[in-house]
Amino acid sequence: MDERDGTVAGTAALDSRGPAHPPNPAWLAERYPSGETAQLRRVYVRPEYRRQGLARRLVRALLDFAAADGGYRAVYLHTDPGVPGAEPFWRSLGKAVCDEREEPGDGRVLHFEVPMA
Repeated sequence: MDERDGTVAGTAALDSRGPAHPPNPAWLAERYPSGETAQLRRVYVRPEYRRQGLARRLVRALLDFAAADGGYRAVYLHTDPGVPGAEPFWRSLGKAVCDEREEPGDGRVLHFEVPMA
């Protein structure tokens, strides 16, 4: 929240569902099963608040939460690499485990594993 006017500057979420198959590759659903996987979702920062470290702080807070929970063995996310800045941001925090742009078909999704805190 922007303390000056109460507007939402950014948001992020975490859930305990792994990637579903379909639409994701079956091996990803097996590698990141629901209940054992913390999935980062909906990380978004309004344009006027970007490039100030807010997304990184939001993700760090979620990773700390996942680590403190103790029930997760992996943190997973997927992103659209066509979104400006998304791919380099996630590459700075984690490791790409599947790039659907390199697979046959129409896939454009980039899948990552991010180390827990």
